[in-house]
Amino acid sequence: MNHLQRMTGRFLVATACVAGCVGAMQAAFAGGHDAIEKRYFLRSQGKSWHSGWYSPSEGRPIALVVPPTAEFQSQYSWGVPSSRVMPLYHQFHRPYPGPGAVPGGSPFRPTPNIPSDTVQFGVNSVRGPW
Repeated sequence: MNHLQRMTGRFLVATACVAGCVGAMQAAFAGGHDAIEKRYFLRSQGKSWHSGWYSPSEGRPIALVVPPTAEFQSQYSWGVPSSRVMPLYHQFHRPYPGPGAVPGGSPFRPTPNIPSDTVQFGVNSVRGPW
């Protein structure tokens, strides 16, 4: 009987461990895609979708639409650090405010003759709506 009690105890401990792992995994994935979207939406509220630079050919910042699953963008520059990985918070949503509706209170600067950073080109990544 002692052997049977030990086996039953081990089985119960193993079952509890498996149930705990499954519960932890369900809690981790509970929000899913909606939780990620909410996090990016909330973080984007205090940030502008564009930088302080504009493309001289367009006369305003350009939105480069990337897939909605993209989470990060790479930015390159001269010096140290020469590269950065930055999160993509902004996503296009309807209704579109119309042409010329660019939020931000500061004037834009044109791309310099010798740019030292990819941000200075005035092209900004924005996640698509689909």
